Parts: sequence; structure tokens; C-alpha cells
Amino acid sequence: MDFRSKIMTVTAALLVFCGAGIDAHPLQDAVNELIKSRKYDTGGLGVVFRDLETDSVVVAVNADTPMNPASVQKLVTGAAAFEILGPGYVHTTRIYTDGEFVADSGIIRGNLYVRGAGDPGLNAEKIWLLVQHLRHRGVKRVTGDIVIDNFFFDDVGVGPGFSEQESRSYQALISALPANYSSVGVHHRPGAEAGDPVFIDMFPRVEGFKINNTAKTVAGNRGKLDVTTALSGGVTQINVRGTMGIEEQPGYIYRRMWQSWESFGGAFRGQCIEQGLRIDGKTVRRKVPDSLVTQGAFYAYGGEPVNEFVKHMFKWSSNFVSEMLFKTMGAVKLGEPGTWAKGADVVSEWWESRGLIGKPQIINGSGMGGEQASRGTDGAVGRVRYENLISASQITGLLAYVSKQKSYFPDYLACLSSSGVDGTLTSRFRRSKLRGLVRGKTGTLNSVKVSALAGYLLLDDKTYAFAILCRDVGSGQHDNWVMQEQILEQVAKVSEGSRW
Repeated sequence: MDFRSKIMTVTAALLVFCGAGIDAHPLQDAVNELIKSRKYDTGGLGVVFRDLETDSVVVAVNADTPMNPASVQKLVTGAAAFEILGPGYVHTTRIYTDGEFVADSGIIRGNLYVRGAGDPGLNAEKIWLLVQHLRHRGVKRVTGDIVIDNFFFDDVGVGPGFSEQESRSYQALISALPANYSSVGVHHRPGAEAGDPVFIDMFPRVEGFKINNTAKTVAGNRGKLDVTTALSGGVTQINVRGTMGIEEQPGYIYRRMWQSWESFGGAFRGQCIEQGLRIDGKTVRRKVPDSLVTQGAFYAYGGEPVNEFVKHMFKWSSNFVSEMLFKTMGAVKLGEPGTWAKGADVVSEWWESRGLIGKPQIINGSGMGGEQASRGTDGAVGRVRYENLISASQITGLLAYVSKQKSYFPDYLACLSSSGVDGTLTSRFRRSKLRGLVRGKTGTLNSVKVSALAGYLLLDDKTYAFAILCRDVGSGQHDNWVMQEQILEQVAKVSEGSRW
């Protein structure tokens, strides 16, 4: 071997050694020292910082260990939605009629069909607007039924990892034609005197829902109100118990709707009644006939584009929006109806096709995970744990990939919460020098002691993609929040030196 060959061999060996020996990096040393000083069990941590300029990992703790990311999983769903559906993709809700529309009288002599396409944004205001647009078209009466077509998705409303009994709105039912994020706002205000009933109303008003209210007004500025929803007798029941202080301000508590197509039908019919649009028939569910689809829609309502929903999903960690987009991707790529299995297949295939690291376990789009009832082939009911699994290295690899996608990276970055400023990071980093310099997605699953934070650290001379995953470590969620903030501050301090 000549001298030049020896030099090249030694140089290559040094490069391999340096690439593998991340522990020698000053950032790695600083993070190791912090973890040691906080007496954190490293077995429950997954930490990676990736320098986006050099595409090199500068901090790695259990980098390749698959962990439950909680809502950090939404980073994957958002990137996939931007590429598979596109930032400008719009879910269009179409209305058909199988009867004659007599413009002079405003009467549709037949049925009115509403066909959903997975629009996550059909909230109370949008349903009001939809009815307004029909009124503007001159519709005053429908002699037939309201026919709900939500077959763009399958009939499974509770996804893997979700609770079938939880009434809080973060576990809302998924449907191709949902009403108000599948949640009802329960408005409450105190009575005029102590002992009077608490005034309860719902928003939106859904025909068929029932309010059961035993709550009483008490003296003072604080009571204890208990609001739940449940399905009983084929109807969503709103149950309100407890007390409300006479000096308390009125407000809303949001709870899950327990029906899918019936809820949309009830909300739509309720708006028709309020706007003076008469419906003679019932609310039923069936598919729009192919002949009507070929004929064309009587009216088409285009919702907001995907980038608006990704913003909602990132900043406010909406599980509902995440799963709506997840099922939509399944329906668009693999055909109707959209299912969780199809969504998982599509997103997994997309991940592999982009050359991203490894193969994460993907079961849903939101990051929800936990035990769920499951019936075996023998009919026995057991408990099965469902969860997404992804490593810190895979998350930062995704973020590095996204940072190179000029067609949507600016939107992706803007959708993330800004530290100490907005979204789920509003109350964090407020007293830190990193206020406004972290764009991140939080993740929390108290039931399995998971706390996660991932995104971008934007310094003057460096931009890092980072992931900090905590599982069953620290004294609680707040302790993990502090740890995540301190790790980011330590990296910034060492990176910027005397300027910090």
C-alpha cells in the first residue's frame, strides 16, 4: 500500500469513528451532563438533535429505540397529508336531489341528499352557512327526506388506541360527514338566585339530542359542574349535574357526540328549522344513487384546504382532524371507504417511498394509544394495547426531509406551535431565551406516562431538528416539560457560546 492509500485509509477510519462517536461532541457532553444532574433514567429518554446544515446528528440518546410519541405522531400525519393530498386539497360536501326543484315556489319535490367527503371543518358555523347557501338558491321546502351519505369512510367511528366510553371531545367519533368536530358545546349559566336551576343549552342545536339537567345555582363564584354525554335509547344524552356559582361567568364545555350520521342530520335539520327551510320527511341514511352522481350536484360546498387543517392539528393537537385526514388519505389512495387500516398502509408506504429511516409502527394519525377491548375469533373479549412506535432518530429524519421540501415546508413550519407564543406551547418557554425560537409539536399521554416534544430549534447560526421523547421518567408531566426546555436551552447555550 503506497503512502497516499495509507493516508486515505486512515482518514476514512477517522471519519467513521467521528461519525459514530457522537459522545465526543460538546453538545452531546452538555446534554449527558444535564441528564445526569437531573438524575433522569436514560432508559426512558429518546433524544436526537440533527444539524440541518450539515445533516449530521450532534446529540443522540437512545436514538434508535422505538417509543410511543403520543401527539408528536401528528408530525408524520401532517407531512404525509401535504404530500399525498396536497396543501390545496379540499374536501367537497355535495348536495343532490332526486326530485324537481320548482324555483318559483322554492319547493324540491323529492329527497335532499347530503354526501360527505371527510371534511373535518363542518362545524356549527359551516352547517349554518351550508343551509344559508341553499336558502340563497331559493330552497324553501323539501317534500321528501334528508338522506345522509357518509359512506366515504367505513362505519368504525372509534379508532385503534381510542376509548369507547370516554365522553370528552378529544376522543370524538370519526365520520365522513361529521357535525361540529363530532362534539357538542354545552353552554351553562347560573340562575338568578341560589337554588335556581342552572340554565343549560347546546351548540349547535341538534334535533334528537336530549338534555338531562339537575344542576343547581349556589352562592359564590365557584361551583362544581359535572357534564357528560352518553348514548341511551338510541339518542345522545347530555347529562349535567352538580352546582354553578351565581357569580360564575357563563361558558361552554365540549363533549363527544355519540352518533355519527344522526348527529349531522340532526344539526342540519336544526339549522333548516331555524332558517325557515321546511323538511317534510325524515332523516335517513343511504348512498346517493349513481345516476344522481352522474347527473351532478345541486350544490357543492368546498371546505378549507389541507394546510388549514394541518395548522389546527399541529397548534391545537386535534385528534379529530388527524384521524379525518388519516382516513381521507386511505380513501383517496386505496379507494372508498377510508379505514384506519388503509390510512396506516398508505402512510407507511409513503414513508418507505421517501427513503426515510426504518419502519415506524403506525396505527392511527393522532398518536392516541392505550388498551382497548378486542374480540377474538372464539368470541372471547380481551384487552389489546394499541400504540404508535417511532424513534427519535426517525422523527428528526422526517423533519430534516420536510425542511428540504420547498413546496410546503414554509406552511409546515408555520403550522407548528411557537414556544411561549401560541398553540400548545403558549404557556411554555415564556421566561426562556428560547421564546419564539422553538417551532414544535407536543405529545402527552398521561395514561402511559408519555411526554414528548419535537420540531425545530431556530438559532442565529444553526437550525436543528430535534426530538425529545420521555416515557415513565421524571416526577410527572411538568417535570418532563422542564427537562425538555432545559435540554433545548443547553443545546442553544453551547451552540451560541458567549452570545447566549
